[in-house]
This record gives sequence, structure tokens and C-alpha cells, in this order.
Amino acid sequence: MATTTATDPGRPAAAPATDRRRRLTDWAWAVPGAVAGAAAVWVAHRGLIDDAYITLGYVREMATSWHWGLIPTEESNTATSPLNVLLLTACTWLVRLVTGDVRPVVGLGVLTVALSALLSVWAARAARGIGVAPAWALAVLAVVFANPFVNSAVGLEVVPIAALLTGLLAQAVAGRRVAFGVFAGLLVLTRLDLGVVAAAVYLLTPALRRRPWVAPAVAAALALPWYAFSWWHFGSAIPTSFVIKTLQRSFGDQTFLNGPWSLWATRGQSPLWLAVVPAAAGVATVVVLGLAGARGRLPGPLWPLVGLGLGGAAHYAAYSLLQVPPYQWYYVPTTVALGVTGTLGLALALRGAARWVAPAAALGVVAALGVLSVVSLDGRPLPWRAPVYYGSWALPEDYLAVGAAVADRIGDDTVLAPPEIGALAYGCRCSIVDPFSDPGRTAVLVQRRLDAAGPVGRFLLGLNFARLDTGEQPRPAQWRLVWTQGPVPPGAPSWPTDSPAKGPATIYLERIG
Repeated sequence: MATTTATDPGRPAAAPATDRRRRLTDWAWAVPGAVAGAAAVWVAHRGLIDDAYITLGYVREMATSWHWGLIPTEESNTATSPLNVLLLTACTWLVRLVTGDVRPVVGLGVLTVALSALLSVWAARAARGIGVAPAWALAVLAVVFANPFVNSAVGLEVVPIAALLTGLLAQAVAGRRVAFGVFAGLLVLTRLDLGVVAAAVYLLTPALRRRPWVAPAVAAALALPWYAFSWWHFGSAIPTSFVIKTLQRSFGDQTFLNGPWSLWATRGQSPLWLAVVPAAAGVATVVVLGLAGARGRLPGPLWPLVGLGLGGAAHYAAYSLLQVPPYQWYYVPTTVALGVTGTLGLALALRGAARWVAPAAALGVVAALGVLSVVSLDGRPLPWRAPVYYGSWALPEDYLAVGAAVADRIGDDTVLAPPEIGALAYGCRCSIVDPFSDPGRTAVLVQRRLDAAGPVGRFLLGLNFARLDTGEQPRPAQWRLVWTQGPVPPGAPSWPTDSPAKGPATIYLERIG
């Protein structure tokens, strides 16, 4: 009896040798992926947001002295994505072998190119697995990198999230339980909350549930050692940036829940369309495939698409319940998961059309998103000094210059940071402190978060922070950096800054006491 494909029960399955050849040819799609990644990081590398420089600060410390912290003089646990830091550190080491210099921004370029190439390969495999042309990988690339939430936060974990979600989908479509567990574990190491998306795909993929313990066991074996080490060594399994961000709650009236509508109203519709339209297509895909599944008419390899889309929606709901501010990178798991789902859903809808229709549609998606991306730049020169969505209080070039100047003035003293620290700390590489760099200042916020939590939250947070020294004292500071749009004290060293979000301002240095 002839075997049949899981995607089309009426079509004979490919011979193993043919299947191997197809998998090998999928690697050809790494080329456009690498080109897309190189273009994205070139466009963004001068205008990285401040939180990206927090990550790069950790990378530099790891690459030079195996020190887990934002500044050389304090160990901290505020790097949001452990895996992103470790991958960037590895790429920075590779760059150091070639150039002799520690250059985390170049390491970021290497990692972005590599992950983008892999993203394209995994997208091609996922497309082939559901029975559509692997050329739809180009449309997936366009959906990811045209997304303003992604390209406005390069340097954070946005590209690893997009690549690993696509890889997770490819493994689920193929029914590979061990490989799926590896990707799920890597996603949880990237951000703990991405377990929501991985769980949704797992629960809705029949092939993964035939031996239901395999994928979760592999994921746990990969992710748990880091979180156990972090709990034991740092006093918190989760990064303590969780406390900082959840205490912020909102930016005035802008919350995570209403953040997209706020952006729509205040910063124009053009960039947001690039995330909203693919996500809306993803919602439509989930509804259509879900209805087919409810009637028992959905082939097994299509269930992971439903899981990916629902996982993205569940992530949005979870962050809305957490009541965190609307940082643009927080929307990446939802918009990428739904965007990839919608792109492949469109491919499925065109599967029965004439041969030329599907490739034309895929290229049309790429072209349309390319044109809209250019329009959304609104004349901004490339590489840009600041991305489309930029909320930092000064341009990165200003912060880097101020940081370098401050280092020359304060020597081994300690200086209090203004409201943002990332690029200042990167430019200074001195003892500049706030809750992101100084665990003594973080401990105060942890106690405040515990006091504000309800009974269940207090219990869970208490377990997480059971080994944290909440009595640790803040590092004493002798200097203070002040950001102001008002007058500067006479004689104070000062530096002008600018920002699309805040406008012209001044940062000045003053002695404390």
C-alpha cells in the first residue's frame, strides 16, 4: 500500500531520498534571509534604542571578563533575555578573534544575519510541510522585518523571537517531538513568557501529543538549568527587570492593552499597518482553520498554525493582565506569531489557484510591505539615527558621547543615572547606577512589588525571591546626571541632546552633597 503525505492524504509521499534533497534545497533560502538580516541591522545600527544598549552592556562585560552585569563594578540580573545575551556574547567573541577588538554592535550584526538566514530556512520548511511553495519564506521575511515593532527594537531579543517561533512552527508541522522541545526550551530561555506561545502550539499539534512527555521534558532539560542557577546565584529565577517594568504599569494613559491604538492616534497609521494587517490575516487564518478543525476536516500539519496564532493572541492577553507599559518590543511575540500565521494562511488560500498566482501573491506581499516600509520612513535618512518608534529621551549618539565625557570627569567615583541608563552606561563603562545596574537599588523595588502583589502573586514572587538579599544597600554615589529642558546650574558640566520623543534638552553633571 502506498504511503501518503500528512498534508494531502490523497497524494503519495515523497521517497526518503527525495525528502532529504528537498530539505537540503531549503538551505538555499538562507541567502535571502541573510541579506534581509544584514539590511535590517545596517539600517538600525546607529539608532539602537536605549534598552538595546543595556543588553549590549551585558554582552561587553561577558565578552571581556565573564561578568554578568551592566557595569564593571556591580553584578546584576536585569538582562531580560539570557539567551540573547549569550548568543551575542558568542558572536562578539568571534568578532574579537578576527579584529582583536570587543565590538558588541558588530556581534549583533553577525547574530542578526545568522538568525535571519535560519528564519528563512525554517519558514521554507514550514511552508513545504503544510503543502505550499517554500518561496513563501520571502513573504515571511518581509512580514517580520517590515514590522515596526521588530525593526524599531533591533538589539533586543526581537530577531531571536521571530526566528525561534518560525523554527518551532517548522518542527511542529513536521511532528518532530525532540526538535520541538529544543525550540521550546530556547524560546523560554529567550523570554520566559514565550512559554505561552510554545504551550499553545504543543497543545494543538496532534503529532506532538502521541508521546506527550517528550517535548516538555526536552524543553525543561534545556531551560531549567539556567533558571535554577539564576535563582541560586542571583536570588531570582526571572530577571529582576520584571519588577522594574511591572511597577511602571503605563505611560500616562498608554497601557499595553491600548498601546497600539495610542500609537495609531499619536504617531501615524502608516507604520502600524505593517504589523496590523499581517496580524489581522493571522486572526482570520486561526478562525477559518479552527472552524475546519471543529468539523474534523483539518489535516494534522495545519494544527500548528492554529496553535501559533492562538499563542500570539494569548501572549497579548497575558501582558495585558500583567499591566506593563506599551514598550514596542513587547508586541513582537503577538504580531510575529499572528503575522507568520496570516502569511502562510494566505498561501493556503491560494493553493488551489493557477500555478502563477501563488508566487505572484508572495512577491506581491514582499513588494507591498517594502513600499509601505519606505513610506513609513517619512524621509528619514539611512542608516537611521532613530527608528520609527523611538521613546528614548535622547538620541543614542548623544548618550554615548555624554557617557564617554562623564567617564573622563568622575574616574572611579559613582554617578546616578538620569531616567535612562543603557547608552550612557555603554559610553561611560563606569560606575553609573540605577535599578538596572545596582542590585541594592533593585532590592528596594522588589520589596515594593511584593507589598503591592495580591495573595497569589505575593506567594509566587516570594518563592522566586526567596534567596534574594532584599537588605542589600544601594551603591553610594558622589555624582548625579540630570536630564532637563530647563536651566542648567551655573558652572555645571553639560551636554545638549535631542530626541524625536522629547525634543531638545540638556544633560548636566552635579556633585551630590
